Amino acid sequence: MNFKKLLPILFTMFLVVPSVSLASTTLDRDSLENEVVKKYGISKEFAQDLNDTDLSVFNSTVPISKTNTDEYFRIVTPVSNTYGSNNSIQSFTVSESHPIVTKISKEQAFKEVALSEQKDDTISTQSVNDADTVSTSWLRLETNITLYNENGQVSARYTWLKNAGYRGNDVIGIALSNNMAPLNNTASYVHKADIYNPSTLKWWEYTEPSANATNKYHSGGVTSSFSLFAPAFNYKNERGYLTFKVSPRNSNVWTKNAKYDAKGSYAHQSKTISGGIGISIPLGGNLSVTPTDRFSNVDTFAQVTYK
Repeated sequence: MNFKKLLPILFTMFLVVPSVSLASTTLDRDSLENEVVKKYGISKEFAQDLNDTDLSVFNSTVPISKTNTDEYFRIVTPVSNTYGSNNSIQSFTVSESHPIVTKISKEQAFKEVALSEQKDDTISTQSVNDADTVSTSWLRLETNITLYNENGQVSARYTWLKNAGYRGNDVIGIALSNNMAPLNNTASYVHKADIYNPSTLKWWEYTEPSANATNKYHSGGVTSSFSLFAPAFNYKNERGYLTFKVSPRNSNVWTKNAKYDAKGSYAHQSKTISGGIGISIPLGGNLSVTPTDRFSNVDTFAQVTYK
């Protein structure tokens, strides 16, 4: 056969092979995610955000007991108007009133976010605690406890359903009950967002380098502190997760029919801070972040019984 006649065929084969390979790779990843969702009870969104290493870890062991909590919260931050010389509003600053955190249903959260996006306005003209306006954000927080035969895994994932009104240094943590202990050097934190590229007119997923977050092990759990995104381009769906291994605190095995607790906590900075922040989780306690008047805590509770 004439070689010139073969060229179109070879070229077509060259184009087809990578697409088949890519589809196969995507299918494999999707299958692994679905297996994790089935085994752990976590959301599909959580499974999709797992990096390859964590996805492999989750799939490498068979759960004995598991529980998953998925909750939604409204965060209302009072702000004050700053007026110029002509009495026109120049800017908004966070007021001294503390943000109000309210747990709401999933349906209510998405309904409120949709209404807010229709208005295309993060600042409402309501009056809260004598402030002239309020800034409203919505946060989803998912917490999971899974026990294996010898140890276990605890995880917490957050998603800003609408970008946080104030972007500073936030903290996600998981506090453990007295009968459960974190295993050192097992924590993994991932921070993502969808960012709009005006040159391509497309959204793309950005994952921040893990070195930009600080994981800290406490007697009662683990925390990860990080900075919320503030990119030059539009962004949405900012999210992240913290996961680490746990073990029975005072023995080598889990106790039959015993209850084990984990509290997923998200501390959101709502005002400017001078200097550093203090973070701690005491034995059997809750996540504590200081200065307390600069953070709003959002908590979910999960409890599992070893069977």
